[in-house]
Amino acid sequence: MTERLNTDMREACLSLDANCRVLTVHGTADEVIPVGDAYEFAKVIRNHQLIIIPGANHGFSSHQEEMVSAVLPFLKDCVSRSST
Repeated sequence: MTERLNTDMREACLSLDANCRVLTVHGTADEVIPVGDAYEFAKVIRNHQLIIIPGANHGFSSHQEEMVSAVLPFLKDCVSRSST
């Protein structure tokens, strides 16, 4: 956690390869990382998809189905693109 807090996330986002596909799923009730950070990442990550889940906390403890519904299509698309 300390390492994350000391990381310049804007610089980390800018250093991503332009071809690297990134999915961010973030909850509006995240008590660890503010949802505003996800919106900021979306501004600087080139190949980025942002999904916000209303009411979800950091662990998505009561929003696991929504999390899976967000992640699975992204992963399936990544796999289908890599196998062509």
